[in-house]
Amino acid sequence: MFWNIFGDKKIGLVLGGGVARGIAHVGVLKIIEKYKIPVKYVAGTSSGSLVGAAYAAGMEVRLIEEIALRISWGKFLKIAFFRPGFVSGEAIEELVVKYIGDKNFSELKIPFAAVATDLKSGSAVVIKQGRVAKAVAASSAFPGVFAPEEFKHHFLVDGGISNNLPIDVVKKLGANYTIAVDVVPSKPIHILPKDAFQVFGRALDIVLHNSSREQRTKADILIDPAMEEDIWQLDLHKAKRLISAGEASAHQALRYLRRDYR
Repeated sequence: MFWNIFGDKKIGLVLGGGVARGIAHVGVLKIIEKYKIPVKYVAGTSSGSLVGAAYAAGMEVRLIEEIALRISWGKFLKIAFFRPGFVSGEAIEELVVKYIGDKNFSELKIPFAAVATDLKSGSAVVIKQGRVAKAVAASSAFPGVFAPEEFKHHFLVDGGISNNLPIDVVKKLGANYTIAVDVVPSKPIHILPKDAFQVFGRALDIVLHNSSREQRTKADILIDPAMEEDIWQLDLHKAKRLISAGEASAHQALRYLRRDYR
């Protein structure tokens, strides 16, 4: 098992943002569970915070997978009338509360932090106290789609804008060895986007990937799922393929690690 490889290292798991592509994190968790890797800390951004919160709360990975396979945008469509967004963040809060309860960070089984972005200053805001559901909603508030969340005098939107792969955050929690999962495609595409939102999404992928370059180099293990070119940010219905991509990439990364330690 991997216990002998990691020894007494304090392993931090970092789950990056990527909207629907964050479902690939579930596949990574399946492999982490399979190899019994002792995760001590978790940090997540955007959809990574949603999966990370469930895992940190102690939810079984098989249940997280079941939810991911059933989730649809219909569950999020709470129209935010008279607010600067299209969908209310309350829908995300309710989803978190439904499955893990209305917990505070202090009640989680694994120390966890969610990353959001202050719309006024543009800086990253690390949330590790208070209501978990509120923090996840703020971290996942994709600009122009979800309404910003007000939190302690901050006006918060998606954490991917300021820190999409928060390796530095999980280290500050106490981790001295990091496994980071970056679900933003890192390779050039050959199939051009078909509509305006896909063009915007591809442009955002480029920005997020470039901004995460430095953080990626800080990971002890970087898991970079191979994203097929026909999977875009809103493709929740492709959950099965995303989970498989996460499994395959995690298995490969950890297999090489075990081989190197023989």
